[in-house]
Amino acid sequence: MRKLIWLVGLVLLLTGCSSEKQNAENNGSELRIVAAAAGAAEILQEIGLTKEIVGVDERNSWLSSASVVTSGHSFNFESLIALQPSHVVLDTLTDSTEVRDRLRSSGINIVQLPTATSIPGIYEKYTVLGKAFNREDEARIASQDLQARFADLEITTRNFRIAFLYLRGTNAIYFVGGKESGADSLIAAIGSTDVGAQSLKNPFSPLTAEVMRKLNPEVLLLMTKGYESVGGLKGLKDLPGLAETEAVKQSRVVVIDDRALLDFGPQTISVLQQMQEQLRKFDVA
Repeated sequence: MRKLIWLVGLVLLLTGCSSEKQNAENNGSELRIVAAAAGAAEILQEIGLTKEIVGVDERNSWLSSASVVTSGHSFNFESLIALQPSHVVLDTLTDSTEVRDRLRSSGINIVQLPTATSIPGIYEKYTVLGKAFNREDEARIASQDLQARFADLEITTRNFRIAFLYLRGTNAIYFVGGKESGADSLIAAIGSTDVGAQSLKNPFSPLTAEVMRKLNPEVLLLMTKGYESVGGLKGLKDLPGLAETEAVKQSRVVVIDDRALLDFGPQTISVLQQMQEQLRKFDVA
């Protein structure tokens, strides 16, 4: 009888351990995630890990109510460690040797998310996060759904000649997007032409009067903060060569939120829709 009771107790103990392990893996009960990579928070939410996100970087702050643990692209490690995360998701903007060393010394797991500069790169993010958090089926389904939405995207504007400008007027940073800036793939996705990508080999090149005269875009694509930092359309006229472009002469500027434009996550489909919505204002016969 004692042997039977002992065996039953052992079975219950083993079953309980197995269940706890399964819950930890499948329900994320022990996961505490800091999403500090472009697109990370939204993808984690889509694959069922909303409650497990305890911290985010500034790029993900509008997608989650979790604590913000960065200023710019630098971590506030005191705030981060206080959250007791089990995992931190990094990309090239938040990753460094110092960051990795400090996270590892605190016993925190690192998940490296690839940096995407094109729409196919978004799907790789789903794969990486699904595998890292045992949500591979959910990630595959969510990725397939997003691919279908991109495939169904309707092009509603003509082929505009567009130049992407990365501006930070407060720091006197003025660049023109070129090949593989990220913006080139978005512009191509809506059936327009990135004139910078056609002529400039590097992802970003200094904005000069010579370059802008050569490109002469019909439309300028900017991030909200960059546009505001130079004083809007009036300020653009004071930058090298811009006043001579057709875009500035015709007041054709498309402005998209900084946190969304080059995020390359699920919201990219919305970015493309916003770009077309603004372009339609210029699409006159």
